Amino acid sequence: MDNFKLSSEQAELKIANNSFSKSIPLFKWLRGILLLVAGVGISCSESRKADPSTLGYDFYPLNIGQYRIYDVEEIKYLVSGFDTTVFQLRETIFDSISSIDQTVYLLRRDIRADDTAPWKSDSVWSVTSTSNYLSISENNIPYIKLTFPVKEGRDWDANSLNSKDPSTSYYQSMSNSIIDSVGTESHMRVIIEDIEENVTGVDLRSEVYARGIGLVEKDYLVQKKCTSSDCGGDLGEVIAGRSLKQVLIEIGNEE
Repeated sequence: MDNFKLSSEQAELKIANNSFSKSIPLFKWLRGILLLVAGVGISCSESRKADPSTLGYDFYPLNIGQYRIYDVEEIKYLVSGFDTTVFQLRETIFDSISSIDQTVYLLRRDIRADDTAPWKSDSVWSVTSTSNYLSISENNIPYIKLTFPVKEGRDWDANSLNSKDPSTSYYQSMSNSIIDSVGTESHMRVIIEDIEENVTGVDLRSEVYARGIGLVEKDYLVQKKCTSSDCGGDLGEVIAGRSLKQVLIEIGNEE
């Protein structure tokens, strides 16, 4: 739209010519250009008002008071063995801060041993929503979790908002499968890392999001193997790492 302007030579010519017969065509020409520019502006505006479901915004609904409860199994790998913890996690959106082009939602995280135990405060994360992406700050480190539109094969640098090395995430369609915990076929898997097991270890991380629900599953497996005599273990032995399985079991809204 910046290209629609008179050159300096054209402007000088029009100003120098004060003939009434010349002014009418100039007015009509300028009027036509203004109408064209206005039409382009309206088209751009309408594109921003596209159906949210078409862009995929509903893969992570953001409403104050909304909560999700997950069953979680976490395994920490050490040279001496491994340590397994089973618990429940509740994430609740309890506040938001809006600016011109984005909204930041505050996410309260509570944990408990099982459904008979009281909830205990764990941490507060933040979720930033823009027209182009959704990011989550985990322990004050922002990661881009989703980009819009949500489309199979689309990729992005999940670390573009932090100081870590670039890391490519991408969408993998799951249109023909069903996640038991939510009973829906409208979901998408995000592949965060896909390094199969090798001599140094393994790094397999993915998250699944469902329309109208949000995050329904996390599946992480990161292991580091001993590759030298001074690593503190036998060669090929897992000496560090983490496994995380997080599955949605309940979603609702606080009254």
